[in-house]
Amino acid sequence: MILVEKVLGNLAGTDTNGRTVDFLDLDWFDTGKTTLRKKTRAGQEVGIRKDTTPLEDGDLLYLDQERAIAVNILPCACIVFKPKIFKDMATVCFEIGNQHLPIFINEEAEVLVEFENPLYRLLERSGYEPRQEVRKLLKTHALRVRRHENKYARKITIK
Repeated sequence: MILVEKVLGNLAGTDTNGRTVDFLDLDWFDTGKTTLRKKTRAGQEVGIRKDTTPLEDGDLLYLDQERAIAVNILPCACIVFKPKIFKDMATVCFEIGNQHLPIFINEEAEVLVEFENPLYRLLERSGYEPRQEVRKLLKTHALRVRRHENKYARKITIK
């Protein structure tokens, strides 16, 4: 078994120099786990023990002279839609967040959520025109909310 404690880079920015690339297929919800044990496509057992930073598609977990092991996030059934105005984006993200479902927003300002029939029907009734598609749920644009506090006021900044 190979034990991984840190990510070595990403396939997108690393030359593998002719090494065979073996993929460790993960569901999107496994990427945030700090401890994991799985087999690669070629059957190599990999144990992961890392910090809380989520794994990303293409992350290199292992390199030797002959091979590289990289993360492949598996596609899953998703709800995909694109709110027409910013207010709709805020409203729908708030409502989905209240259901404690992870929200992914890509470069095209599409909202992606793992498929759930009641949510799909709610979005349809609300006029958001959702589609069911099979996609990879990837960490793209993360919405970070920071709280600045002083003794007179509280202000939330969205980056």
